[in-house]
Amino acid sequence: MRIVDITGPIYDGMWSYPEPYPPVVIEELPIPEWIEYPTYSWSFSFGCQSGSYLETSLHVDRNGPPVVDVPIEDLFMRPAAVIKIDVEPLGRIEVEQLMEAAPDIQPGDALIVSTGWGRRWREADFVDNCPYFSHDAMYWLLDHEPFIFSADMPRFDSWADPQEFFGRFFEQGVLLLAPMCNLEQIGADRGHIVALPLKVEQACAAPCRTLFIEGWSG
Repeated sequence: MRIVDITGPIYDGMWSYPEPYPPVVIEELPIPEWIEYPTYSWSFSFGCQSGSYLETSLHVDRNGPPVVDVPIEDLFMRPAAVIKIDVEPLGRIEVEQLMEAAPDIQPGDALIVSTGWGRRWREADFVDNCPYFSHDAMYWLLDHEPFIFSADMPRFDSWADPQEFFGRFFEQGVLLLAPMCNLEQIGADRGHIVALPLKVEQACAAPCRTLFIEGWSG
């Protein structure tokens, strides 16, 4: 069995989405005066869609479930399929690319698309210049009825050329897991994932520690 940590790191001043989404701030706290010996701690300030996060339809629908309501057993050792493709910055992912590279995909899988963009996690253009999915490509992916859909880009759609697929995405009840890192380190086209979001009430999303497991037989 081989484990690949596909979670992106969270750090002070890292990328974030434009306002009103907040920046990521991580600060060391002063040493408390009310303890006789020195102790060290840090404060975290960031939005629920920071780093690698799991998101539900509550992001677009007030009647959608908060992420804390997703049963944890549904996120543990979930069968996963990986599609690896090469895409340029701002490139549009077409259905033909996915069809050519796709392994066997089963309904209920965690479906993961690896483009290599996760390597740019610390680059200034990580959000602005990432690839995106065409309408037909995303509909083809959704036709496979994934339980989770994941990729290594911080945006699945284009701000400049909207493909208008998120209505179906969330109406279908698919969980969004993104953006991920280290997908290029995955050596198999099928495996399992463990995706454990922070247990934050009310929110549509939460940062999520995610592992890809190769060679697990159950």
